[in-house]
Amino acid sequence: MNTSAPDSLTRGLPVRLLGRLGLLVAGVVIPLLLLEFGVRLTHLAPPPQPNPTIWEPHPLFGWWHIPNSGGIFHSDFNEFETEVRINARGLRDRDIGYDNPTAALRILSLADSFGEALQVNLPETYHKQLETRLSQSLGRPVEVINAGVGGWGTDQEAIFYVAEGFRYRPDVVLLAFFTRNDAVNNYGPLEIARNGGSQQKQFFTLSPTGELIPPRQTDPAEAAPSSPGEEEADPPLLPLADTLWRHSDLYRFAMPYLRDIPAVLKTLGPTGILGGEAVIRARHPATPVPFYVYQSPPDEQFEAAWSLTGAIIRGLRDEVERRGARLVVVIIAAPEQVYPEQWAGVLAAHPSMQGLTWDLDLPNRRLSAILEQEGIPYLDLLPVFRKAASRPDTPPLHFRHDQHWTPAGHRLAAEAIHDFLLDRGLLEKTGQ
Repeated sequence: MNTSAPDSLTRGLPVRLLGRLGLLVAGVVIPLLLLEFGVRLTHLAPPPQPNPTIWEPHPLFGWWHIPNSGGIFHSDFNEFETEVRINARGLRDRDIGYDNPTAALRILSLADSFGEALQVNLPETYHKQLETRLSQSLGRPVEVINAGVGGWGTDQEAIFYVAEGFRYRPDVVLLAFFTRNDAVNNYGPLEIARNGGSQQKQFFTLSPTGELIPPRQTDPAEAAPSSPGEEEADPPLLPLADTLWRHSDLYRFAMPYLRDIPAVLKTLGPTGILGGEAVIRARHPATPVPFYVYQSPPDEQFEAAWSLTGAIIRGLRDEVERRGARLVVVIIAAPEQVYPEQWAGVLAAHPSMQGLTWDLDLPNRRLSAILEQEGIPYLDLLPVFRKAASRPDTPPLHFRHDQHWTPAGHRLAAEAIHDFLLDRGLLEKTGQ
């Protein structure tokens, strides 16, 4: 029997398989290399250097700026690059002492990441633009002191004022309230759920009679962020993600977009291939908790969050007035409230939200009702930003991906706050 032909075919099979495999690999690798080259050539990716660490645990505030820290910050989407410096007292501001040798009118700005404003350089922030405008309008020195810290709620801002902020002896305390998440930040059950079970600070509570109960002080070790499953093994692909981030422009360009797709985040995030931030975000609820602030009517937890928020603001007002100053609130709208297409994108990305009743003006009305009842002057920026955004010649007021204010957004806010303070006569009482 002649077996030479079958033997020949058998011997040639591995060669053919290897050839096809080689073509397959080449068909994948060559396009990736071309894309890598193209991204590098067009500078689409952010730099490989991580943003500097400027926060540390704090026993009172939960977390706080590291004095004299800073560096160059950039967006993962390459939307901005800014120089950030933290002064000796932990503020993202120039060096400002407690004393006031020039007898300047002082405004202490309490805020979260919209005030911290890592997306723009310091002179572009609404604080410094407001400072310049008021100095020109009043014909006297004005200092707007930036005490904004990313991630803070009204609770931490109130604690900061009582522990530290009053030392600057401000004439006005300007409290910024971000509608999407500040009420959530203030209420323990919602904030912990938002963070996927992680507790990063202690919380105010209300007594059965409605009295505000302050949080207990923690030591720095307890104040450090914690996450469920901390003792679990590190995600297996996290080292590979770190390597790709350092060496591949294509990876740095594509990864943030992949991380923002909910299905991709939930599937790949736990493996570590999308980076450490995705590992954390994959533990969070599939539909972000803060979006439910727009649900009408609110559920019991959001009702409790608003009750607690009102008590915190009243307590801050009392502390400010006890020291002879005045509290003014600025309501900061979320981009999905300003741009209809943003809200449409939120609903499209989270099918579980479809079919529920939503009212995008609800948090503004709830906060306005609290402030009016307490006689606290306030400026709601939502109609201001909506009107500006409706004009075709208005540049973007929010960064598309980062969602904080662009320089144009800061400029608009500074103009509106300047006019409000002067029109309402809120700067007539000066000096303490």
